[in-house]
Amino acid sequence: MTIPTDTQKCWKPHNLLQLSHLKEGRLSETTTVKMLSLLKALANIHVLLGIIMIVLSGLADYASTRINTIRLHGLEEICSFYFVLVGLVGICGSASYRRGLVITYLVMCIHSIFIFVPAIITVSSFDIHFYQHECWGECDWHLLATSLPTNSRCQIMCGDHVDDAMRRRMTRLGTDYRLDAGLIAAAILEFLLSIVTCVVASRTLFSPLKELGDQGTPAELTVEMQPLNQSEENTDSLPNGSTN
Repeated sequence: MTIPTDTQKCWKPHNLLQLSHLKEGRLSETTTVKMLSLLKALANIHVLLGIIMIVLSGLADYASTRINTIRLHGLEEICSFYFVLVGLVGICGSASYRRGLVITYLVMCIHSIFIFVPAIITVSSFDIHFYQHECWGECDWHLLATSLPTNSRCQIMCGDHVDDAMRRRMTRLGTDYRLDAGLIAAAILEFLLSIVTCVVASRTLFSPLKELGDQGTPAELTVEMQPLNQSEENTDSLPNGSTN
């Protein structure tokens, strides 16, 4: 088939060279499919862990209201919901093979590692510590207030230092350690899962770029935000001024 002359003029040498390097630097089809299938499986686990943690944090909040204790209501639910979003983005990215979604998946996993997992572990650890040591708190302002009044006073007392009279005017801190321990265990699993996901996603995204660099690709060439499993049929039919 002969490519029309006017069509040939639309193609610039830069575009031809870029697409040629994309074809050469892309992971093999089999490797790409395996990586994306693994990312999808990891994303499903993210969703499952997120749902489990939402349930556990909801039960912890309910138990806290039943025994009239103070804890940071809603924080662990927000972090857990973020893990569900991480999994949903990963499922969409691995199913559609869109590089942009896989990059988003990678970035969200990094956020989970450095922000959301430590937040859950820290809050749950304090809840366990306060509950096991029978700690009580008293403040001139509400313990969950967003701002502190001027000249305010707040104290936390634990164990034998709290008598019956103090218990009547103070508020118990913490929650049942079994629920918080479950949240910490799930958060640790999420932490490890996010690390594995980052490794797999980086391998899927950046191996083609490394191979391009090894082949001496010019610095101005960039990888387009296109499907990871794009068919090579378009590349095979690139206009080169000759007939097939």
